[in-house]
Amino acid sequence: MEIRGRIPSSQAMARPYDNFDFSIVDELDFREDSVREVLLVPLLNSLGFTEKEPYRIIRGRPIKHPFVYIGTTKKNITIIPDYLLQREGENAWVLDAKAPGENINTGKNVEQAYSYAIHPEIRVPLYALCNGRKLVVFHISQEEAVLDIELRDVGKAWHPIVDLLGCRSAWPNGIAPGFHPDFGLAMLKAGFDKDDDGKKYFHVVMSVELGTITKVSDDLYSVSGLHGRKNEKFMATFDFGLDKYEAFLEQLDEEIRSKVRSALTRQPYRFHFLPPDIAVMTIVADLGDKTFTNPNESYRPFIVDEFVHETPGMCDGIHREQEPE
Repeated sequence: MEIRGRIPSSQAMARPYDNFDFSIVDELDFREDSVREVLLVPLLNSLGFTEKEPYRIIRGRPIKHPFVYIGTTKKNITIIPDYLLQREGENAWVLDAKAPGENINTGKNVEQAYSYAIHPEIRVPLYALCNGRKLVVFHISQEEAVLDIELRDVGKAWHPIVDLLGCRSAWPNGIAPGFHPDFGLAMLKAGFDKDDDGKKYFHVVMSVELGTITKVSDDLYSVSGLHGRKNEKFMATFDFGLDKYEAFLEQLDEEIRSKVRSALTRQPYRFHFLPPDIAVMTIVADLGDKTFTNPNESYRPFIVDEFVHETPGMCDGIHREQEPE
């Protein structure tokens, strides 16, 4: 995200909860609608958002196709967050109210808000949930929440909150130019890592456009590439050991195989699949258990079980069948 300046002081209001009695949140009739009207409207107004430009509140924005594709996996969207916040005509973040007893750190509520945030008609980098007790904000490219704070403590952290939600603006359409969100992290955040019994899903990731292979250590290799539909591409990372390295090489054309083998014997132990050395593979893997974070994003590698060579057009029919109407 880039910083486009602070909200003019004439628009920014006082901290929203300085004189609020939070004991009423424990009352039985304080439900989701109360969270919206009593707590979230004052918060948004204090952040400078109103019904008009340039910082606009849009309530319950519907979407034409109530599902989103993560790669080629379809995720149904069953909630429409209460608020879509815009800055200067650009979608910036979404906020959803939940009842005080609802979990807003993990589970279906968070997964659905994430799916809505990455929908092609919405595309925002931040999505937030509030249950009347606390405010939790997530970034689509980070696993852990970027803000998790009790509402009664909002005043103590007001400047960072305003900087995050009231003063920062997304790139056009919410995504930095040339940036591809991580596929593994997307699958994790959308709830496609394990089934209802807690067993890991086995992923068959088709038509991965290989980008780079790196020898990380003597027994750890990592290959990354793009996966998805047309302009909806994700970056996927696949880790594997020396025992799978030869299997990977076998799926490459002989000339490319020779170049990869040579490149990974010397510094910087990396090979880029650039024209004319283009390769596409289907990779069978499960989602790893660890998320890695750098200054730009978080990513969750897959752990490879099998590599399958693809010929041109091999998976075209599959992609066409999953196109929305």
